[in-house]
Amino acid sequence: MRFSEAFGIERSEADDWFDPHLTIDTKLFIDPLLLLEAGGEWAQAHNELIAHFVHCYGLVARATSTTSVSAQAARRLLTFPEPFELGLGYTAEGTRGSGAGDRFAARMADGIAVAIAAGLGQPEHIEEIGILNEGIGADRISDATANVIKSRLIAYTQAIATNHNVPLDQHKVRHARVSLDSARWHDEDVALPTNPVTGRPVILVPAFLLNGLPTLNADDWFDSHFNDDIRLSLNLQVGQAVTKASIVAFARQHPDRVRDWARAQTSREDLIGYDFGADPLGVVQWDREPARYAAENPLPPRTITTHDDLVDLAAEVVEQFRHFIEDQRGWSLLWNDDGSEKPEEAAQLVFLGIAQQYLRQFDVELDREVELGRGPVDFKASSGTSARLLIEVKKLHNGRFWNGLRYQLPSYLQSDNATKGWFIALQYRSNKAAVDRLCALPAEVSEVSTATGKEIRFTAVDARRPLSASKINGDPQLDR
Repeated sequence: MRFSEAFGIERSEADDWFDPHLTIDTKLFIDPLLLLEAGGEWAQAHNELIAHFVHCYGLVARATSTTSVSAQAARRLLTFPEPFELGLGYTAEGTRGSGAGDRFAARMADGIAVAIAAGLGQPEHIEEIGILNEGIGADRISDATANVIKSRLIAYTQAIATNHNVPLDQHKVRHARVSLDSARWHDEDVALPTNPVTGRPVILVPAFLLNGLPTLNADDWFDSHFNDDIRLSLNLQVGQAVTKASIVAFARQHPDRVRDWARAQTSREDLIGYDFGADPLGVVQWDREPARYAAENPLPPRTITTHDDLVDLAAEVVEQFRHFIEDQRGWSLLWNDDGSEKPEEAAQLVFLGIAQQYLRQFDVELDREVELGRGPVDFKASSGTSARLLIEVKKLHNGRFWNGLRYQLPSYLQSDNATKGWFIALQYRSNKAAVDRLCALPAEVSEVSTATGKEIRFTAVDARRPLSASKINGDPQLDR
């Protein structure tokens, strides 16, 4: 369910806010550079963001030790808990993220110290810290931005709610505003819409501020013409990956290039945020078509009380997912118009869109990315206190495909003290490696089940794009 659906809002062209899902966080981020691009009050918000970090840079520069007054003040101002109210980011359990505590505040302070030591004594863009430090990624940059400009986002949300007659309730909001002079965040009672699913407040964000990654990021810096000589010296092949650690090391050696490149990006005329229409990551438009399909193709009623009941229901749900992808153009949600594949997560979300619709009819809970000690399992279906089933979804050509079957799923089953799992293999390609894996899959599943004592089932789903009529006769090697 989206915010607009929950409150019966009919959007118009004037509605420039992102319509968040109320149960699943969307893996998009606030891009600080887009604040500047938006102009007006949002450019002012960027100024506030930079002012916040200028103050923190000064505190870090004056700190004589980690226990000094300046160091402690810096860490307080660099504490950026995950703003769950926005429904964005990398949280592992719906909108219930753990946020950033003292340890990350210390990492941010260390990152600023590195920037200062590298010659960037005053911040022009906070993303520079992420380029110079391996552990500061898009999610942390976005969280920092959201915390600093939260008072503006609150006012923005209140205006939208008033315009659409959305009721407001009083909620305690962390970091509703900040006082730099006293190095203090203020938690305040604020009037905001209430998420009808979680009971938590909702803060809306302009869609034009969101991106898949910040415009200023380490990979794009390294790939820019500013570093042609570095890549040449490394004899890098086209498309060859370089580790983030290596990029950070080069950035620290060439901080002037980081600054010059960042300045160059601010003058670009093609700065844009996320393409919501094309949805290249598959993180926005995953729910509507699957939900429609499930509503039009209901499953017979039954009662789920045992493991076997749950497994039988899961078998029907997985089969509906396969049918939707292969026979109902569901595959189109997994591919971009240019013929490139969307990430594996896109397929996981489409499965979620179908499975949730079916399972909730039978009071079966489906949780996504559940942490089970050795990492998150893709899905956990449960009914009552004992009936549960773990589900993994993997692209057939994923380099960790066999690892997912042989090690990940069995270890998750062991950690959860569960006995039954399902492995969904998605075929995107027709090359020999993919075909060989598909042929080997039944025997591998049987072997893993026998070795672990777990009941693992599998389903292969053909997610390849159908060929156009003009290509079918032209190249027999192409798909389908």
